[in-house]
Amino acid sequence: MNRLREYRERYGWSQEELVAEIHRRAVQRGDPVAPGLDQPALSRHENGHKRPGPRNRDLYCLVYGATPAELGFVVALPDEKRDPEDVDRREFLVGAAGLVASAAVPGAPTKRLDRFDLERLRQNLTYLRRLDDQHGSAAVYAMTTRTFRRLRGLVEHARYDHATGLELRALIGSAASRVGWLEFDAGRHDDARRWYLEALQWAQLADADSVSIGTMASMSRQAADERRPRETLDLAAVAQRTAKATTPRLRSMLTAREALGHAQHSDAANTHAALGRARVHAETSHADDPLWLAFYGAADFARHEYHAALMLCDTAAAEDAARTALALSDPVAYPRNHALDLVNLAAILAQLGELDESAAVAMQAAGLIADVDSARVTRGLRDVAHRLEPHRRSPAVGSRLDAIHAALPARRSA
Repeated sequence: MNRLREYRERYGWSQEELVAEIHRRAVQRGDPVAPGLDQPALSRHENGHKRPGPRNRDLYCLVYGATPAELGFVVALPDEKRDPEDVDRREFLVGAAGLVASAAVPGAPTKRLDRFDLERLRQNLTYLRRLDDQHGSAAVYAMTTRTFRRLRGLVEHARYDHATGLELRALIGSAASRVGWLEFDAGRHDDARRWYLEALQWAQLADADSVSIGTMASMSRQAADERRPRETLDLAAVAQRTAKATTPRLRSMLTAREALGHAQHSDAANTHAALGRARVHAETSHADDPLWLAFYGAADFARHEYHAALMLCDTAAAEDAARTALALSDPVAYPRNHALDLVNLAAILAQLGELDESAAVAMQAAGLIADVDSARVTRGLRDVAHRLEPHRRSPAVGSRLDAIHAALPARRSA
């Protein structure tokens, strides 16, 4: 969770006073346009309903004299003031695992759960999601599965009232859905499907539509990756029907998933129609947006356009969408997605024969491999390197290929 409210109260400012100070600082440093920040937007930033964009995060840091990690925008590494090369990432993750383990189960097994306990558990899952965004799925897999098991144990061994029990089961569904996503990112599709079905079961027990919708949206994305167009469409459609009060942004994401199903059917007309509907509200925020939807915006919509264009064999549109996604991606908040955007652009450039630029972009992605432990990024980068290999004699390609191969982790033996 971010610490914006804590810092504002520490300075003794009201929300209106802070907005005025941020605008003053923006003018003082010579920003060409005023920040897109008012009191309602600041309130949404403080309560976690909306994540501030890169410019506003920078201004918050400027006003408070704090780092992004201190304000909770990124997960802090130990001894953050040292050079990044000096940070032992494994040591950090071990420490994070200890924090998660200690926060996962409140008090003794016989303790009666209350609202405060549920909020701690919910924040724990949010923390795990942010760790995944920052460090990749492989880094947090064990922590997330352990949290799921601990949450499931609370259902049997803790004491709680009916309402608390429903919320606890919804949290278990969210945790299972998250593990399913981690399995998908690792390329373990059968395991991902089993976890998603587990999540749907807990969501049904909790009558938690939000968990069901998020899980089906993830399943639709997985089905698109596995080239199962009918399943992609069916899951997106059921998710839309399940949402009793869909926010515009959620509707946009589900419609973008639908577009992938049409594209796999080579149905260009319905693909572009669905993307057109999704585009309208891709950046629209709403107070009722589920927290798990934070990743979705203009950049992720462009990623849907990229994949749809590839499925339709429209390489020109795929290149344009890949460039757009990379330009809009946030390397601070979502470094894994930023690495994927680099890989996607490198892949389509290689396909188009733009080999020098493809190698240069791929080398940028290779520079992120050590910090982003994602099998999707690694697989994609290997595919690009394989496509570039026949052109190794080109000086601009050969030297970069060596750097790419050096960055890629060794293949595990069977």
